[in-house]
Amino acid sequence: MTQTDWLNPVIDLLYAQTTAAQILAGGGGGAAGGGEFFMLALLGIMLIFMVMTFRRGKKMRDAQAAAVSSAVVGAEVMTAGGMIGTVVARDEERQRLTLEFSSGDRADFQVAAVQHVIEPAVTAEDPTTEDPTSGQEK
Repeated sequence: MTQTDWLNPVIDLLYAQTTAAQILAGGGGGAAGGGEFFMLALLGIMLIFMVMTFRRGKKMRDAQAAAVSSAVVGAEVMTAGGMIGTVVARDEERQRLTLEFSSGDRADFQVAAVQHVIEPAVTAEDPTTEDPTSGQEK
């Protein structure tokens, strides 16, 4: 069953009601005015809602994927359950993270449970190693 199979009975029902209303109004083909416009407007509104829903879902999936990829050892993360901890180990093979909490306790979580990176891991690069004269004219 595809995603739009559920829509076919709805369209058939709307078409039957529109046709019956046109017959009762005395219009044979579409001269009753409004039935076809109503159906097109209804389908247009439904299409807009579907597109907006898919776009929102894609944005949420992209944000969650970015959070998972940046959840490296040393980063402070928040899980889907709202637990906040620091990543102390990451097992790519088993797709698990070990988080350490402020109390010193540790727990394992699925990598997909990471929803948000609160504080990224500290990198090995030291910002003071940059040349202070770079960008200045001689």
